[in-house]
Amino acid sequence: MTEDKPLISKPEERPAKGIWALAALALVAVIGGTCALLIPKPPPSLTFCDTTPHEFGYVRLPHKVNDSFFYSFFQSRNKPDEDPLVVWLEGGPGSSSAWALFNVNGPCKIADDSSSTAPNPYSWTSNASMIWLDQPTDVGFSIGDARDGDSNEDDVGRNVHAFLQGWLDKHPSFRSRPLFLAGQSYGGHHVPAAASYIVKHAKDDANLRINLQGIAIGNGLTDTVVQMPRTVDMAVSNTYNRTLVTPRVLKQVQKDSKALEAVVMKCQNPDETQACLDAHEMWNDRILTPMITNPDHNVYDLRDPCVPSCKEYGMAKTEVFLNRGDVQRILGVDKVFAWNNATVFDAYSVDFAKSTVHFLPNVLAAGVRVLLYAGDADLICDWKGIDAFAKLLEWPGRAAYNGASVRLLEVAGELAGEIRSSGGLSFVRVFRAGHAVPVDQPAVALDLVNRFFQHM
Repeated sequence: MTEDKPLISKPEERPAKGIWALAALALVAVIGGTCALLIPKPPPSLTFCDTTPHEFGYVRLPHKVNDSFFYSFFQSRNKPDEDPLVVWLEGGPGSSSAWALFNVNGPCKIADDSSSTAPNPYSWTSNASMIWLDQPTDVGFSIGDARDGDSNEDDVGRNVHAFLQGWLDKHPSFRSRPLFLAGQSYGGHHVPAAASYIVKHAKDDANLRINLQGIAIGNGLTDTVVQMPRTVDMAVSNTYNRTLVTPRVLKQVQKDSKALEAVVMKCQNPDETQACLDAHEMWNDRILTPMITNPDHNVYDLRDPCVPSCKEYGMAKTEVFLNRGDVQRILGVDKVFAWNNATVFDAYSVDFAKSTVHFLPNVLAAGVRVLLYAGDADLICDWKGIDAFAKLLEWPGRAAYNGASVRLLEVAGELAGEIRSSGGLSFVRVFRAGHAVPVDQPAVALDLVNRFFQHM
C-alpha cells in the first residue's frame, strides 16, 4: 500500500517543485568516526503529533558522496527507558516512511483537510520507541547526490547500517536496547537486506554492535520466485469468494504464470537485467491487471470494488500537510515532499524481481527472530505466496516449522487470524485486512507486534 500504482507500475513523473541544497541545511559533525548531519532548527513542538519526546533530523552517511537520511523519532509511550527501538523501512520502492508515520502506525493521523493531527491509540509507540526512516537516497525528506544513487539491496543494507551507527552515536543510551527492523510491501526487500548486513558486520567492533533482535515484515515482496507466479492462486480461490476473472481468463493467467516463473528464475542470475525487467512487466500486465479489471478491484484489498475509485491511503493529504511551511519548520526541513519518488522507483527496476529470501537463513542463524504477517484480502503481496515461501525457506528449522500446528490468533476475544511458529520464524495470516494490516486492523497489528517485541 505504499504506492499509488505500487509495485505494479512506476508512479507518475513529477516536475521539480523547488530547489534545495545541502549547503543551506547546516553543519557536519564527526562523532566516533561517523558523520551526523546536525540541523539548527527550533525544538519540536511538544504538541506536534504526540506529547511524548520526539525529534526529527538527519544522519549523514560517511560512505556516500553527500547523502543524509531523514528520520522521525518518537519515544515509547510506556517505558521509554526500557522498551525496544523499532526502525520502520517503508516500501515502494521509493516510498517515504514519513508517509507511514502519519498513515500506518505512528502516534498520530492527519485530518482529512490536512489542518491538524489527531492521536492514534494504536500507535506502535505504545510499547516501543520508533524511528521512521526515509530511504533509499533522496526518498521523502532524505537528500543525496545524483552521482551516487541507490539501485539494489546491497545499497540498502550498507546505508541502513551506516544510518544506525550514526544515530546510535547521537543517542548512546539506545546502543544496548533491543532493536527491531520492520516494514511492509517492498520493505520485504529492504528489511531482510538490512538485517543481513547488520548480522554480517556484528563482530566488526564490539563497541559499535547493533543489538538486532528481530524483523517484522507485513505483506512483503521477498521471495519473488515463489510469490510472483503464485499471485494467480488468489483468483482460483480467496477468503472472500470474490470472482476476479472469468474461467477463460483464469486459464490464460495460469498459463502466463508458468511462463512468468521461468523468467523470474532467470532474473536471479547475478548479472541478469533484461529478464528482471521482463518479469516485472509480465507480472503487472499479464497477471495482476486481469485480476483487478472487469470488474475493478483494489489491488491492495480485493474487498474494495473501486467504485467510483479505489481507496486512497492518505497520500494526497500527507503531501499537503508535510509541504506546509509551519510543519517543515518543526521538522527542520526545506524540501518539497512527495510520498513516492519516481526516480528511485525506476532505479530499482532490476532489483524489483530479484528475490531477497536468501538473506533470511543467515538472519535466523544469528538468533534474529523473523515475523511475517499478511492481511488475507491483499492481492499484490498476498498471504498465500508468503505462506508458501515461509514453508519452502531453506534453513535448519524448515522441517520443524512445517510440522508446527497452526494456532488461532485471538485479540480482545475476537478471532483475528492464524499463526504458525517455530524456531524463530513465524507467519501470521490476519483476517479482514488488506495490504496494510495496521491500517485495516490496527488493534490486531499492535497486539501482534507487542507480542513479538516482548518475545511472547
